Amino acid sequence: MGAEGSSNQKHRTASSCDDKMTARVKNNYDPLRFHQIHGDNVKLLKRASAACRYEGFCKGIAFSNRPVMVGELVCIKFLEISTNWSGALRIGFTANDPMSMKSKLPRYACPDLTNMPGYWAKAIAERMAKKDSILYYYVDQNGDVHYGIDLDEHGVFFGGVNTSCRLWAVLDIYGNTVAVEFVDPNSLNPECINDSSRNNENVSLINEAGQQSSPLKDEINQVLSFHSIHGRNVSLRTHGTTALRKHDCNIHAYVFTQCPLRLLERVFIKIGRINPKCYGNLFYGITSCDPQTLNHHVLPENTDDLLDRPEYWIVRTDANIYEVGDVIAYSINNDGEVTVMKNGEYNTAIFHVDPTQPLWLFFNMIGPISEINLLGSYFNDNYNRLESMKVALPPKSEKSGGVPGASGQQTLNECVICFGEQIDCAIYRCGHMLAYPESTFLCTKRDHGGATAGMLNSDKSDDLT
Repeated sequence: MGAEGSSNQKHRTASSCDDKMTARVKNNYDPLRFHQIHGDNVKLLKRASAACRYEGFCKGIAFSNRPVMVGELVCIKFLEISTNWSGALRIGFTANDPMSMKSKLPRYACPDLTNMPGYWAKAIAERMAKKDSILYYYVDQNGDVHYGIDLDEHGVFFGGVNTSCRLWAVLDIYGNTVAVEFVDPNSLNPECINDSSRNNENVSLINEAGQQSSPLKDEINQVLSFHSIHGRNVSLRTHGTTALRKHDCNIHAYVFTQCPLRLLERVFIKIGRINPKCYGNLFYGITSCDPQTLNHHVLPENTDDLLDRPEYWIVRTDANIYEVGDVIAYSINNDGEVTVMKNGEYNTAIFHVDPTQPLWLFFNMIGPISEINLLGSYFNDNYNRLESMKVALPPKSEKSGGVPGASGQQTLNECVICFGEQIDCAIYRCGHMLAYPESTFLCTKRDHGGATAGMLNSDKSDDLT
């Protein structure tokens, strides 16, 4: 491998920013660029040092333009991050010359490429894909792939790579990762690495009157509890509505909602206890896995390892700073958009999931948050019931002057009671169509087929419920 690349060598001065990193950077090669063979949705920029997925969430496979050495750092800078999708960058290696994949690239690196011989790749956690952060990875002589973020090494990511042959870097610009760039390892400087913690802004929850705003804009009308299946370091209290992490434990603190979330349901969680001695962030997510099929032995220590399970899992990390009493609301709309709101004031996260299957909300209490309370949820059942009862009203026409019976006969769009006003609502139990003033009269009298609150009107339905 080294002999083959010798024609591209040129002298470089080793960086002094990190002795451990410099020891691995033995590349006197030209900086990595992207290969001309790539996915259909990939566009190369900056003389092929950057790659952007310009549409969709997949078909973003890309390769390095040359083989990489064992121990050589592959450094990737995140140029653009989206919040419209789920998932993030996939990284790995291939023993196959990218030219052999011309017109043959699949939609995904995982599992499409990894199911083929000579490909090794794995998805990074979404929380690592932050704008301007730099991810690096390399393969050692044993075939283990090590990785890190912003000069902080995270250890072995996966293994099994065949290092006896030439290897190209493989990237899949997937999901919320939109654009990335190869970075020359010799140019890395700790001072230029992004520190996202410096960008945190203090958001005030105090209104103009100087009082704290109410976190519950919707009245809780549904009783919820946590599932009896949970992590081994969690105990449930208060009829399953309080989850408490065991003292001095900062792992295996999983809890799940008892039932799947309904679309448009808003679930409220309150922070019960804070342990400032523990480090880390609260993990949360959405899964199609019924907790009843799990036990604490199969729940991993590393929350991101849930992504390797066969079920549908979305894992997120919540890096917000919370205080005891703060309330977090989670909801999924009909399009699968998940909204997370802190204290009813602003959205802390928006991402998308598959709304066509049952989805449970889950947490792993890592870090300072050691107790959460499931307050319940708000679900507008009347809204969903009325939506299913909408009827098509006849088209409006010119009024007959507002005089009952002025037209001499009833027309299709005249009220069946006054014969003067336009039809603009219907009684959903019997189906009669009439004008709004008459409908309110009937609802007050409660004598038309039991239609006490059964009026459906596109403009005034809220007045009749």
